[in-house]
Amino acid sequence: MATVTEIFELMRKSPMNDWVGGSDPEAVGLASMQIVQRLTAIHNGASRVLDFGCGIGRGLVALRKMGVTPKEIVGMDIMPPVIDFCNQNIQPNVDGVKFELINDRNDHYDQFISSNNGKSRDQLAQEYSGSFDVGYAFSVFTHVTKKDFGGLLKFISAMMVPGGRFVMTCFELNEFSRYMIEHGQSIFPLENRVMQEGGKIMIANDYDPLAFIAFDRDLVAQMVSDAGMAITKVEYGCWMGGGIGSSLQDVFVCTKLPDLISRENIEMTALVDRSKMS
Repeated sequence: MATVTEIFELMRKSPMNDWVGGSDPEAVGLASMQIVQRLTAIHNGASRVLDFGCGIGRGLVALRKMGVTPKEIVGMDIMPPVIDFCNQNIQPNVDGVKFELINDRNDHYDQFISSNNGKSRDQLAQEYSGSFDVGYAFSVFTHVTKKDFGGLLKFISAMMVPGGRFVMTCFELNEFSRYMIEHGQSIFPLENRVMQEGGKIMIANDYDPLAFIAFDRDLVAQMVSDAGMAITKVEYGCWMGGGIGSSLQDVFVCTKLPDLISRENIEMTALVDRSKMS
């Protein structure tokens, strides 16, 4: 049985590591999962976790290296070769993991998809309806169209339990990032950027639109809301420059809207009666 250390070494040797962003897979996985651990609550032996856009499994293997052992982790991706890698090298060696191939397309990753016999979004949404209390997607929503951004959020939301937390990264256009981009301060070369939909969407280069795509703050919030979730925390990334952020991309915590409870079961905190204050 291969150890976590040996699995990471197989990732380093695989050309697919470059498909999913390159860099050392162990370092990337640990950095990402430390963010997830800090922003969510993964309970050993209890939580069901969705690794969306799992790639070659850097994140979920890193969780195990960190000693995090949820009840189940399901990795999903659209690229058959990475799911094959995970089924061959991770699934037999790490308890409680499962991988699903999504029958989907993406202009940025289609070069790695010759054929795809995976399950449709609808099939998976039905099979895993209300299953996951924690989910994450790193460097997925930085490579999708507006249509897919909203559609994927609805797909993921359907698989989350009410109150479940989904952590995603993307690039947000806001007052600060727009200012830094306009003044050439971002850490990416964006001189050839193209603005779409009245400035609500920015792509770095029109010859490869999904290599780097950013969305307006209000547009992101609307798509999250349309999916039945709410943005409950944002941590901005260092991509925009100015020395802010500890991670590269912006990190969002999206909470699936919870089931409402009766008012009499809400433990309320009394307001201060300022009329009686001298």
